[in-house]
Amino acid sequence: MAGGGHDTDRHYHDTIQNKRKINELARFLQSDEAQKLETYSRGRPYAIWGAVPGSSNIRNWEAMDPGDYVMVYRQGKIILGAEIAMKVKNPKLAEHLWQKDQDGKTWELIYFMINEIDFNIDFKKLNEYLGYKENYHPQGFMAIDQAKADQILSEYGDLISLLTKLQSGEQIEKIEVNKQRIFELVDDEVKKQPTEHTEMQWRLIRLGLRSHFNVWVPENDKHREWNGEPFRPMVLKEFHETLDVPAYIKNIDTVWKLGQSVKGAFEIENSTAVYSGILRLSDLRSLTPNSSYPLFIVAPRERKQKVFNELRRPTFSSSFLHLDKVVKYLSYDSVRNLDETIKEDSTRFDIDWLLNQAETVS
Repeated sequence: MAGGGHDTDRHYHDTIQNKRKINELARFLQSDEAQKLETYSRGRPYAIWGAVPGSSNIRNWEAMDPGDYVMVYRQGKIILGAEIAMKVKNPKLAEHLWQKDQDGKTWELIYFMINEIDFNIDFKKLNEYLGYKENYHPQGFMAIDQAKADQILSEYGDLISLLTKLQSGEQIEKIEVNKQRIFELVDDEVKKQPTEHTEMQWRLIRLGLRSHFNVWVPENDKHREWNGEPFRPMVLKEFHETLDVPAYIKNIDTVWKLGQSVKGAFEIENSTAVYSGILRLSDLRSLTPNSSYPLFIVAPRERKQKVFNELRRPTFSSSFLHLDKVVKYLSYDSVRNLDETIKEDSTRFDIDWLLNQAETVS
């Protein structure tokens, strides 16, 4: 977006810093548009931005699709990264949100953003990964060259996680794995114990839904049920993988999502080896080494030490994977206790509660 200016600063405060709820927006939208927003965010409010019509702005706005990333740039810095949920051309909504400019125009090329994160990163730091010259900087409302965007996602994975690492000064990992070898495993059926494994999956589904996330389980598990509740009506019908959300994640036991972004991935282990689940998380980590979403191994309490011993293996604790630092352990009992204590009518469950219950290799 254009840097500086009274209108820009005011609009940023009014509709990005102060997100807008769907019930405010609905009277300016078609019913199917309001429903799409409600479904995409599971009731969360949206950060909103718009552009005044013009040939360049129209071209870039029309190229936007749900799940695309948008970065907000001001005075040489990236100050926000987010995911596009939906776009509408809507002068009445734009006038309600931002009024009109001095020429009588309004910012009617509107887009709704979710999973937004504040940043403070010099754009030149990103130029290295995009392949632009060090002194390159965006101008106005524009799109990154598609070939450069595809390359950065293919080589480094999730853009928001890449920005997070750039801001914190952490090392950026390049994907160094035979992707085809892993992709060939996507449709392999994983044999699982039908009892406690199914119970844990059911409880993680319920906790995910109470967090107002969408939940995915592998296709071969959707027919399962527990406590008289079938999985299929509770979980996503389809998983839309992208360059930074690889197809392989469809094999993980339970995945929490919001929009296109993964919010948590869970492998449930009750075999003696406690190895196959860690191996699947290892393959996923190889494909998305810069990802910031939490990874969990869920296993019986008596297997905790076995889980930690496996995570310490050089294969998993290497400087590339860091699974001993990244993967969290949850016992069956802790998942049961959380599920039983979070009531249907209580405050929305927060993933931080789960992280507080989880343990890491010490």
